Amino acid sequence: MGSFDKFYRVFQNTLQDLYPEPKELESLFFLLTTHIFQCDKTTILLRVSRKEKIHFDTYDKLIKKLWELKKNRPIQYVIGYAYFFGMKFIVNEKVFIPRQETEELVSWILQDHKDYFHHNNHPIQVFDIGTGSGCISITLKKKKPEFIHIYAMDSDQEALNIAKKNAKLHNVKISLKNVDILKGGMDIPTKINKNSVHIIVSNPPYVRLSEKKLLHPNIVQYEPYQALFVPDETPLIFYQKISFWIKKRLNGIVYLYFEINQFIYLDIIDLLKKMGFLNIEIRRDFQGFFRMIRAIYVRKQINNNKKWIKK
Repeated sequence: MGSFDKFYRVFQNTLQDLYPEPKELESLFFLLTTHIFQCDKTTILLRVSRKEKIHFDTYDKLIKKLWELKKNRPIQYVIGYAYFFGMKFIVNEKVFIPRQETEELVSWILQDHKDYFHHNNHPIQVFDIGTGSGCISITLKKKKPEFIHIYAMDSDQEALNIAKKNAKLHNVKISLKNVDILKGGMDIPTKINKNSVHIIVSNPPYVRLSEKKLLHPNIVQYEPYQALFVPDETPLIFYQKISFWIKKRLNGIVYLYFEINQFIYLDIIDLLKKMGFLNIEIRRDFQGFFRMIRAIYVRKQINNNKKWIKK
């Protein structure tokens, strides 16, 4: 039988080379122990200071989880969930782990549309392309129930299964669609009138293969390859396909929000300008990197016929 203080020492000694930053190591310790013991951080601190005993079976479970961490497996996969906007999301190796940068992108959307109230003449439709765990769609639906139609799309059915579990966990209704944007499969039925407003959001794969060496080993080893990487020759492939789909399929006003690769942000601005997007704005993330971009596209109907023109 082990004890809390002993496990704390073993935990630190095992992982300090892998996670040299003490605060990060401490954070991992509390994420693991609060999960295993289903209690809060204060309770764990008390148990460590009191040198409380840990039952053999539980200690064995802790050591097994510690071994997974030692092998570079991200803590979120080890415990089976991640936090996004303070909410718990189920994750496994089939989905990309939600990040703080993406929280900032969602905050931008919420800020831009905070004064929106659903009105029959101005229905807002949201398209989340490459939804993964569903964290973007679910958070938007939770924070803005007036966004009646939210389509969460992914090319991987296993990722959609996770998103479905998360939608159920948070008791929200979103439409989950198995769609591969690269194969032009975005034939989504849209409820369109001349006052339609669309929000398109995507955190697509954007790391060039040549940048792989810049990533932490646990990202490369465990997170889904298809959610991360794009070929060096075509790093803008997802941005191009999504922008083209917007021009081809959507009418009315379109607000586009992308998470982006900071090394090629100028190329993305250039692409959107060439595609006829307006009001392009770029923002830095909490680390100071150019990480997100917003643009607007407008098409207006003329003479009640089927022709639409870009404003």
